[in-house]
Amino acid sequence: MQIVKQFFANIERTDIDENMTDLVSEDIIDSIDIMALVAEIEKYYKKPLKAEFITPENFESFSSIKQMLELAMKD
Repeated sequence: MQIVKQFFANIERTDIDENMTDLVSEDIIDSIDIMALVAEIEKYYKKPLKAEFITPENFESFSSIKQMLELAMKD
C-alpha cells in the first residue's frame, strides 16, 4: 500500500489515506486526479496502463487501486 500512498503524495493529495473508501463516488477524487494517478503509475512501472483498467471502480480505495495494479502490471 505504500506505493499507492506515494502516488497520492506525488499528485499532492496527501489528504487521502489508506483508510478512506468511495474516493470517486464521494467526489473525494475526480477525473483529473485519476489521470494524474495514471500518469504516476505509468511513470513508476515504465509502461502504459491499459484503458480497460482506468475505471472509476478501480480508483475507489487504496485496496482497489492495489488490486488493479496487481492485474494490470503482472505482464
